[in-house]
Amino acid sequence: MTPTTLAARLSVALLTLGALAAAGTARAEEKHLAVMLQNDVFAGTDGGGYTNGLAVAYIRSTTPGETALAPDWLLAPVAPWLAVGPAAMTSISLNQVMITPRDITTKEPNPMDAPYLGALWVRAAQVSVQGDVADMFSLNLGMIGPASGARQAQTFIHRITGSTRPQGWDSQVSNRLLYGIERYRAVRFASGDGDSAAPSLDAIVLGGGEAGNMLSSLGGSMMLRYGTSLKHSYASSVRQLARSGDPLIFGRGWMVYLAVHGDHFFSHAGISNDLPPGGTRAELRESQLIGQAGIAYGWGDSSLSFSLQNTSALTTGNGRRKAYGSLTYTTALR
Repeated sequence: MTPTTLAARLSVALLTLGALAAAGTARAEEKHLAVMLQNDVFAGTDGGGYTNGLAVAYIRSTTPGETALAPDWLLAPVAPWLAVGPAAMTSISLNQVMITPRDITTKEPNPMDAPYLGALWVRAAQVSVQGDVADMFSLNLGMIGPASGARQAQTFIHRITGSTRPQGWDSQVSNRLLYGIERYRAVRFASGDGDSAAPSLDAIVLGGGEAGNMLSSLGGSMMLRYGTSLKHSYASSVRQLARSGDPLIFGRGWMVYLAVHGDHFFSHAGISNDLPPGGTRAELRESQLIGQAGIAYGWGDSSLSFSLQNTSALTTGNGRRKAYGSLTYTTALR
């Protein structure tokens, strides 16, 4: 599958999912399209763990004065079982991630380093906000392995940028179904109401877990934000697009933010449970810590968020931390 074909299929799937999600919506709402790119090239590195992440999301959120909106058809039957209240924000996204070892120039990668791994999945997420408490859950379904198109996407990107061609993708795990569920609760502590145009400060403390065959973990985050209209953007700061995704701004406003994400990993696809050809098993580093510092600005119908992040190595055989950048563009849909 060529990158062009893959992109075309992703676009068709996203439009179809968006149409299905929008069907039956009865309450006033805001609609947005968000594109998130996380890549180590922003930090001047290449390889050595999490290398690239891409998410294209259709997002619905409540308008000012509204407290809830109609849930997406896929999540409506599940939310009551997980004690999640009425939706303040929903998203349906297509996601692709790439993981590679530090040395991508050899066909037989170091078996004690991070493996070659690609994944492509659909993520349906919902956030409920009641006062200063927010609940988030998501369902994930897709593919792990060659069918994810990660090999073709990385090879194409490296070719047009003149970067080193990755040589070890033949070692990635075979195709398998990706499935998982996430459930988190957050509490917001604010110095003011957070709705005015005057800058204010707040802190978001989050905890929960994820279960699935791509990743199983327990952990949480703490995020400090300083800026305007922080209350309106609360739901978008609760792991809406990814574990270390950038908070979004809808409308006009700005913020700077610092965050720490800590998780205990029980399993990760391709590590400790998949034997690389001719090698020994890499051991998963169970304690994962991500530091994040960023800025976001909204100028009306569009907004931009950018952060630099630094994360622990995925395996015990590689003790070096990994840096990468995260860029998210959001635009309103009419």
